[in-house]
Amino acid sequence: MANIATSTSTRIDSAARHQIAVRTSYEHLVSWVGFEQVRLQKEKQAFCVHKDDLAIGVSRPVRKNENGRGNQRNKAYPNVVSTLAAMEPAARNYLIYLWHNAKTFQERDSFIRFVERRMDQWDPNMNEVAKKQITEMPEFFFVGVSVGMAYAHPLSGDTVCTAMIGGMKTIQNGAFDIDTGDSLHWIWEVEFPMFDKDGKRFDQFNQPSNQAVAEFVNGHEPKFETDAARRKQWAERGNGVFNNSAMDGGNSTYNGKRNVAFPKSLRPGRDNEYRLGDRIRVFGRAMSSARPWEMVDVCISRQSL
Repeated sequence: MANIATSTSTRIDSAARHQIAVRTSYEHLVSWVGFEQVRLQKEKQAFCVHKDDLAIGVSRPVRKNENGRGNQRNKAYPNVVSTLAAMEPAARNYLIYLWHNAKTFQERDSFIRFVERRMDQWDPNMNEVAKKQITEMPEFFFVGVSVGMAYAHPLSGDTVCTAMIGGMKTIQNGAFDIDTGDSLHWIWEVEFPMFDKDGKRFDQFNQPSNQAVAEFVNGHEPKFETDAARRKQWAERGNGVFNNSAMDGGNSTYNGKRNVAFPKSLRPGRDNEYRLGDRIRVFGRAMSSARPWEMVDVCISRQSL
């Protein structure tokens, strides 16, 4: 059944809604582009929080003994991002493993301590930028859905926008089917290869290793049917990612927004057990069904789940 937005050629936006002001985290994004401040200014559309993006909080650090970046506890607004920007592959794979493997807080904390103490075992060839990104990895959590636009760099424009933390909203679905009534959690785009076509997580890794995660991700890139691939290409054009560009004969990614967050139905893994990282990221419920890369109506209501 088509959702309200599709049927009426519009988007739902509930009259009764709860909103807060949020701030794009310049401190994290500049780290994730290798401390190239000029890049944040030149490619401002690639790192901004845009309308209808999932605003993901970054105020808390993963490591218990690591202080928040830039003393963020004293900031007036919650610090958020909507993309992992150009995070180093070793750091990105660390995040993938963190979400994918742990079923309990004990397993999760054990992995964090392992990498913290023996970073050379995670990746012996890791550069200093990747080490810093892992050391300062935030505890990502859902804040809301952006209803405005905020730039990453203060010289590009306003870094503060409004996010809806409760109410009905139509947002972009990711790579997996959503059914009406499903509990929804959010995932990063880089996590797509960790799920099968039914949205169930693959089995856990045996050993924590950057190389193991990289090989698995490269071998499990999702393959979309023709219609889904067409919808994906259309959705990515809205983020400035153009395929078969006349500029370079391939993919034109300059100023294109990659590695963003998408909603996904909560599903157990192939072993019929839920991952801790999926359960703690639940943020709402689906009010309509959606195929991959379609728009979906969502009731944002963490407190009522």
